[in-house]
Amino acid sequence: MPVGIFIGVSLILPVSGRFLFGIRPPKHFGNQTILELTGIGGGIEPTDASLSYAAQRETTEEICCQVHLNSSLSTLIVHSQEKFETVEIEGTERPAAIVYRNYRTPPHQPWYPEHSGSSCLVIFWGTLIGQPRPCGELPWLLCVTERQILETARRDIPLEQLLKDGAVLITDIAPSPQMNALVRLTDSQEALGLALGKRLISFYNGTNYLE
Repeated sequence: MPVGIFIGVSLILPVSGRFLFGIRPPKHFGNQTILELTGIGGGIEPTDASLSYAAQRETTEEICCQVHLNSSLSTLIVHSQEKFETVEIEGTERPAAIVYRNYRTPPHQPWYPEHSGSSCLVIFWGTLIGQPRPCGELPWLLCVTERQILETARRDIPLEQLLKDGAVLITDIAPSPQMNALVRLTDSQEALGLALGKRLISFYNGTNYLE
């Protein structure tokens, strides 16, 4: 892993033909409400013994269930929107993708030159053990299709439209979010979608991992 940049983990979690993401608390810009859609995961902590341990810890903290990590046969490395490659990684930790991007950039521009820092996000395929539910810092969960992942990486979409098109909202004790709020994909999987474009659909549909 590079030295001196933020390092985090994220998870691709299939759920009944869709993929599980978290929704952060809403942000308000004038009359508009933004719901940031994020992969389950977070930053590496000093007590984490490995990237895999961090991914499993974040899953327990954010969705209150455990996860089995699947080793990928090959790993996609995303350097920028124009530059990515596929490599085979040796060892016990073989993620689906490693994404380099900047953070605190304008919406849907993860490689914008004016930013607050660089990050390296490691994305694992995971199989959920148990029933996910919102907890910790995520008041809601949203299961979306591959096409919706790509669409929300490119532009903000009303929550109501996503639900009409097949997304599934998972709530617990928090009141449901505003249906007219705009959903915005962020973090590593946003960058992954912008780099791959339509190829993202086959990436999420693939079976490039070992159980």
